[in-house]
Amino acid sequence: MHSVNIRQISIIGGAMLVAGGAFIWMRTQSANPQVAQPVAATEVKAETVNVLVAKRDMVVGERISPSSLGWEAYTPTSASTPGFFLQSKNPKAIEEFSNGIVRQAMVKGEPVLASKIVDVEATTGAMAALLTPGMRAVSFPISPETAVAGFVLPNDRVDILLTREVQFSSNGQSVSRVISSAILENVRILAIDQAITQDKDKTTLPGGIATVELSAADAEKLRLAHKLGDLSVTLRGYADAGGATFAAPTRDVMNQGSIAMSGDPKPPSPSPNVQQASQAIPTTVKVYRGGQ
Repeated sequence: MHSVNIRQISIIGGAMLVAGGAFIWMRTQSANPQVAQPVAATEVKAETVNVLVAKRDMVVGERISPSSLGWEAYTPTSASTPGFFLQSKNPKAIEEFSNGIVRQAMVKGEPVLASKIVDVEATTGAMAALLTPGMRAVSFPISPETAVAGFVLPNDRVDILLTREVQFSSNGQSVSRVISSAILENVRILAIDQAITQDKDKTTLPGGIATVELSAADAEKLRLAHKLGDLSVTLRGYADAGGATFAAPTRDVMNQGSIAMSGDPKPPSPSPNVQQASQAIPTTVKVYRGGQ
């Protein structure tokens, strides 16, 4: 009997020990939960294409050096833009454009387009490189009073006005009058004096000579206008600066002889019907009273 009790007590005690150990282990696990280790993601490198870009800001007329250009990674979709220079197709583009002339201003990181760079030899003058094919560079005198107080800058667009004294013929007599009119419109300014670029620290560029880009025929017209009278310019806004240069319609201001002008207009004579109606109006009036 005693042996049975001892055996039962031993079994019960062992079970209690196991249960207690399990309870202690469970408490320990709940107090110190295991942190799941992050799984490193596999990095997938996107496909890129090297595109020719400007490595710094460049202004119009600047001579390009090899350090001014470089290659920058673009996605194939972005690099598919027409006009971009790809390293895979143009590996020597930087060498080919060295000593070229900047024709349109570029900012750092901007992709290079052929239309923005003139590919010329190192001995070619900047002015000759900036000229549009078929156009001519011609100069004429200006002053702050005739050139918007110096706010006209290279690559701006202006209208050129001629102001002169003209002899009119009026009723057989010669009359002198001063007239002014635009002779050329939307003209591109190439330089003010010898400056073909704008100083970044200045908003005006006062000068005494303006050089503009014109066709051969318009250049002749400008030289003639300079002999006839005084030239001045009006600055066009960016919204009105698109398109090509064009000559204004023929005006009296470019006429080299005297201009016939009729005298003061006379009052118009009445029409025949009005005359007949006025003649038909009676000159006497009869008044009837009381039915008489």
